[in-house]
Amino acid sequence: MKRMLVVALALVLSVPLSATTSREGLPDAEYPERGPYGTARSVADVLICLDIDANRGFGDPTPLYADAFAAAGAQIIATCRVETPGGSINFPTGMTADNYPVVVVLTSDNWWATPKNIDPADESALAAYLDTGGNLLFVGQDYMVGAHPSMGPTSGFPRDYLGLDHCHQDVLWGETTATITGSPGWIADGLTLSLTASTVFTENTFYPDCADPVADAGSAFSYDEAARDGVVIYHDPGGFKTVWSGIELSAAATASFHVAIDTIYHWFLGASPVVESTWGEIKRLYR
Repeated sequence: MKRMLVVALALVLSVPLSATTSREGLPDAEYPERGPYGTARSVADVLICLDIDANRGFGDPTPLYADAFAAAGAQIIATCRVETPGGSINFPTGMTADNYPVVVVLTSDNWWATPKNIDPADESALAAYLDTGGNLLFVGQDYMVGAHPSMGPTSGFPRDYLGLDHCHQDVLWGETTATITGSPGWIADGLTLSLTASTVFTENTFYPDCADPVADAGSAFSYDEAARDGVVIYHDPGGFKTVWSGIELSAAATASFHVAIDTIYHWFLGASPVVESTWGEIKRLYR
């Protein structure tokens, strides 16, 4: 019996602890061990999903988001994307909160395709993921007009999962710069992002959408706090957390973009929306 146990132990120890590389939905690089934020069951700390297949004027911001989440503490980052123009995102199998604690969806202003960026199959997959207790960062200035062209009052996935009550299209029209401010009472209070379109756009400028939040959601960043118009909406109904942005956050300078992603990532991980501690104290909670 002792010999059998020794042989079994030797076999277990011989299995490499690195992740599989170069496969959709799996990490893009090898890591020797898990980071402090994932669990033993997680495939990756963060899954970044791209849908800009029909967008002629927007670069691939995936590396910018991967760098920002890595700076925030994520050590294993996976990717997936649209395979054909106008098609559904090629989400990995087993997309649950256990396997992917944080999912990021990037659409920018991709509305030339048919269907216009996110389709019902994508929303259904994301709803199923969130129902497992996941966290979703959804960034795209034309997601709503592409997937729900009526805009105005919302229903279904935008309302129930993203916390959008009423959407307003193109609150800026063709601007090359924009400034958004963290709203009082949320974790980004006091943070201002100065965005430059040329950082991410090659042909287009800002045409961002805003939204009023539902009762159990709130404005994380806004243009006009008095009107409750939020260009970034956070939603925490209890079973999951989402952050929707109607403007491309990676258009900010690298340092401030990293702070914004750090803010969102740590909120996903359990930080309170109302924070009275310093960022250093908060970060130490996760070390």
